[in-house]
Amino acid sequence: MQNFGTIFLWALAACSLWKGSLATSLRGGLMFLVDDPSPDSICVPEIRSLLNDVVQTQNQGNTNTRESDNEIKSKLETLEVKIGEVQAKLPQEVHAKVEGQLQGLKEGQTKLEGQQTKMEAKLEDSLLAVKTKLEGQEVVLTKVKDSQAKLEGSLLAVQAKLDTQLQAVVNQLQAVSNKIDAPIPSGFTLIGSRYFLMEDETENWETAERRCREMGGYLASFRNEKEMYAVTQKLTDRKAYWLGINDRDNEGHFVSVASQKPAPFLKWAEGHPDVTNHEQNCVYWYNGEMSDIDCKTDAVYFICQADKET
Repeated sequence: MQNFGTIFLWALAACSLWKGSLATSLRGGLMFLVDDPSPDSICVPEIRSLLNDVVQTQNQGNTNTRESDNEIKSKLETLEVKIGEVQAKLPQEVHAKVEGQLQGLKEGQTKLEGQQTKMEAKLEDSLLAVKTKLEGQEVVLTKVKDSQAKLEGSLLAVQAKLDTQLQAVVNQLQAVSNKIDAPIPSGFTLIGSRYFLMEDETENWETAERRCREMGGYLASFRNEKEMYAVTQKLTDRKAYWLGINDRDNEGHFVSVASQKPAPFLKWAEGHPDVTNHEQNCVYWYNGEMSDIDCKTDAVYFICQADKET
């Protein structure tokens, strides 16, 4: 409509200006002069013709435009529908996808938690096994320490026993050495491993002890029954012999006068020793047995030994 109005105004203006001097055919595009121009004869028909063309053209253009507009509008409506469908569909897909991802994450988290629980349980079992093993090792170590302590105690006991035995051997060797180095008194006879003298004269105990010392020995005592038996084989039957054993210093505690130690061997006759009678302090041998009587008794033979060991 704006183009139509513009053309109409221009045509009207042209007719007024030229007034017949110049005519223009808008149809054929020709210009010509007329002697007596008349607006009615020229402008109106021409304008009418022009307007008809413009209107026809405008109508055709409008028809085409409407068709284009309708097509565009139809396409726009279709696009809007599709956009609406996409917009309606997109949130659902996105939501479903997000939900799926969230579900996957939850499942992954659950799986990780399960793995973590399994790992913690496995670790706890391993720690418990290690703890149990350590406790077992501690028990074994305690037993080993106890065994070690017992073994050390046993070794100490064995060592003490060996030391005692070694000292006894050293003492025996020293005694043998002393015997070898010391001269054997005259009249003494080797019986077993020691030297003895059996005197056929009778004396009291003190005199007998003094006489043995004068001969280089001591009033004898026996180490054991074997030695006593070996010595008594050399004695005369039915005779009593003084021994170097008495309890004059401590009633009931009989010691050797040679070593001043407790007598190592005693074989008492029935009813002896008599500790109730404090006068019976000296020991004599008779018929394979020992008895204690008064030391002043003088009708007794005596036996001397060369060494002072018992």
